[in-house]
Amino acid sequence: MKNKLLVSTALGAVMLSGAVNAETKITGQLDINYSAQSSSTAASSTDGWGRETQVNVSNSGDLNNGMTYAAGFSLEYDGTTGNVSDENVYIDFTSGNTTFGVSQDHGLNTDSSAVPRVSINAGSLSTFTGLAYAQGAAIGNGGLHVKEGMGVTLAQKIDSMGAIQLRITPEAGQDGGANDAIAHGNEGSAFDINFQGNAGVEGLTVNLAYAKAEKAGASTYTPNRDSKGIQYGIAYNFGQIAIGAQRADRELGNSATVDRDTTEVGATFAASDNMSLGVAYAKTDVTAQAKDEEIIQGTIGYNLGAVAVHLNYAEYQNVGGANGTDHDVASIRLSTKF
Repeated sequence: MKNKLLVSTALGAVMLSGAVNAETKITGQLDINYSAQSSSTAASSTDGWGRETQVNVSNSGDLNNGMTYAAGFSLEYDGTTGNVSDENVYIDFTSGNTTFGVSQDHGLNTDSSAVPRVSINAGSLSTFTGLAYAQGAAIGNGGLHVKEGMGVTLAQKIDSMGAIQLRITPEAGQDGGANDAIAHGNEGSAFDINFQGNAGVEGLTVNLAYAKAEKAGASTYTPNRDSKGIQYGIAYNFGQIAIGAQRADRELGNSATVDRDTTEVGATFAASDNMSLGVAYAKTDVTAQAKDEEIIQGTIGYNLGAVAVHLNYAEYQNVGGANGTDHDVASIRLSTKF
């Protein structure tokens, strides 16, 4: 049975650029949610609205040396956040199955998971601080990903298997300065390497990654040691049912000893062409903490055509490894792409 829940209408505007062989596309996404949270450490529950709007501009075509190129950027507002240009900035050059690019927040990255989902992951759903869980092989203090810094990438498609990509950033988290300016801070260099594909097996998903950020004395993320993250995940889609699991081990750079190791499993069920159900469980072991942080999340998704409705509920126990620090979050989310 084909699940249409997350399939949206592609109504992007298309126009010709100055070059005859180039094409520019404008697409976007709008998410609106209402969430409520209760906490074992707070006197009362809290609730409120959230929103994210994003416009994507992309251009692609042929170069005069026989190669092809793709370029683009995104303008994003998370609520009233002022910075709108630090996402999906890239220029890629491709010859055959090989692509070289200069980018930030683009391409294969460690903020990914093989675990099947109907909606957003539990880390994005939460509205509180101290969560040890982070999706994928994060670096630094456990929440930063190498993709968040400007850098260069080299990617290779492997026929019928997937793709592998190397990213190198001169400075972790540095997303670029003003035009022609030299932007430099206190962070060290970082790199990641990712493989994503089906390894030649239809229905299979394989997700592998390794990331590292160099120690830097005045760093916010790695003042005490190199930070490393590794992840390995696998999933299989049986048709109506998909199941998957992923492991992510992270060595935090703002501590000489703290590691965070997350094991996550999940499944989705396409109940009909328009309705999907999802469940996920994640456990994070934090060095020197008596308790493991545990999360269980349930999702109901319904497709209205161009708009998807997601109902999420998640329980967070022993947040950050602190015994008895528990939260519950419920959310309704409307999402559309254009």
